[in-house]
Amino acid sequence: MDAESASRFPAILDICFGPDRTSKIAYRFRDGVPPCDRFGLAAHAEEGMIGGIQYWPCRVAGVTARLLGPVAVLPAWRGRGAARALVNQSMDLVAEAGVDLVVLVGDAALYRQYGFYPASAQSLFIADENPERVQIRPLTPAGAAATGEVCTAQKVLA
Repeated sequence: MDAESASRFPAILDICFGPDRTSKIAYRFRDGVPPCDRFGLAAHAEEGMIGGIQYWPCRVAGVTARLLGPVAVLPAWRGRGAARALVNQSMDLVAEAGVDLVVLVGDAALYRQYGFYPASAQSLFIADENPERVQIRPLTPAGAAATGEVCTAQKVLA
C-alpha cells in the first residue's frame, strides 16, 4: 500500500469498524510497529480508494508469521469482489515472500474460503483473544507444525 493510500485507510477503517476499533486485542500487534508494506494493498474505483488490507509482523516459536488485518471495504462496495481480490492477491505476495504462517482474528466462516482454520487445531493462540476468532493458514511445513502463543513484534524483540 503506498503512503497516500495508507494515510486514507484509517478513515475507511472507522467507517467499517467504528472509532473504537483500536481497543481490540489485535491492535496490540500494531502499536509502535509499522505494517508490512510489501503485503498491504489498496482497492480503488473511479471515486478513489474503496478498501484495503494490511499485514503486521508477528512470530510463533521462531516461525515467521504475519497477522492479516485489517481488511476493509466501504459498505457501498461490499459484495462486488474487492475484499476477495485483496485477500487473494495479498496472500500470494505473502506466500511468495516465504512467510511460514498467516494469522488473523476474525469470523471462521468468512475466512474458511481462503484456507484458514481455527488456530486451536494447532495449539496456537493469542493471549486474551477469543480462541474461536483466531484463525491460521500455514504456508510452509514449518507453519503447519507451529504451536504456542502468537507474539507481537514488541514481545519478540523484548
